[in-house]
Amino acid sequence: MIEETLKNTHGIEMTFGVGESTVDHSGITLYIDPTSISPPGQDVGDAVDLTTETNAAVRTKNERALKEITDGAFTAAYDPDGWDDIYDAVNDNVLITFTFPDGESVAIYGYLKSFAPSEHADGVQATAECVIVVTNRNHNNDAETIPAYSSAS
Repeated sequence: MIEETLKNTHGIEMTFGVGESTVDHSGITLYIDPTSISPPGQDVGDAVDLTTETNAAVRTKNERALKEITDGAFTAAYDPDGWDDIYDAVNDNVLITFTFPDGESVAIYGYLKSFAPSEHADGVQATAECVIVVTNRNHNNDAETIPAYSSAS
């Protein structure tokens, strides 16, 4: 299981571990328990075509200069009684830290884009599919902020 804590200091910490998970957002505690997660990745997009009429045998290309940090996603068990609190936590650009089992972590700025509950059924835990959009924008100073990777201590 994954433990997720959204702190009053505008930060989400996601840690692979065991235990009850809470999200504390502006003094509100949400009870969600991620069961699987896909951390953000990297993509540079298609190559830039440099081919001109002077090329005689092959097309030439160049890599792009900027990287796209892709969205992260997770599935979470949650308490439907916390619907209003979950509503308040969506669309808030915050610092999000993903910590992996070996202790390595990556911190990004982003927001919870979607919280899509699955069908509720008698005797089945309520779950939701969630997407985190990486903004690369520090909410404190509106500055471009690249992901920060940390190795295990």
